[in-house]
Amino acid sequence: MDVKYLRFFSSILVAASCSTFAQSDLSTQGLNHEYAYAQLSAGSLNENIGVNSDITAFAVGGNYQFKSDFFVGLDYEARFVHPDDVTTEIYTLLPGAFYRLAVHQGLDFIAGAKTGLLWVNQTNDETDKTISKDNRFIWGGHAALRYRLNTRWDLEAEAEFLRSDVLDEEIYTLKADYYLTPRISLGGFYKHREQDSATANEGGIGMQFYY
Repeated sequence: MDVKYLRFFSSILVAASCSTFAQSDLSTQGLNHEYAYAQLSAGSLNENIGVNSDITAFAVGGNYQFKSDFFVGLDYEARFVHPDDVTTEIYTLLPGAFYRLAVHQGLDFIAGAKTGLLWVNQTNDETDKTISKDNRFIWGGHAALRYRLNTRWDLEAEAEFLRSDVLDEEIYTLKADYYLTPRISLGGFYKHREQDSATANEGGIGMQFYY
């Protein structure tokens, strides 16, 4: 895209964001847990983040709040672990139910449970042949603290565990989201995964649309 057009569209976006924030101050509103999201991440297997690039992943999902303190969610994630000559594909589809507790103004505690399906495929990269393929039932628990720092920023810390016959892991996430408008936020996150035989450290970006 030509630089002048990029500057033009950037100016429009900034102006629209400022105008919207002038009309709706997020600091006076409760935290909104109804949103759709998309995330993209990459990371390292059994090393600190940035040491190798053995992991790539993307995730999409959303939440629907059917009562003031209760909401349901659906998360889909695809992860590709590719050290050496073998690629492991891990897909999860996890519906869940959650409870929100307003701890303080601008601070919510969320707890819930998930259950769904897990698919795991392993492929030899040199021959492109399938080594193994499996699908299993998976379940887990989720807890998070979400804090509104100011009109532009939300911070969140999450802890989650997942259990199945082929994959057990604990996942810890730190996330920060910046509001472009009251309905759209962009953010970054760091995620640490613990498994029986491996660890993973991932960093990524995400976008959320609030409805």
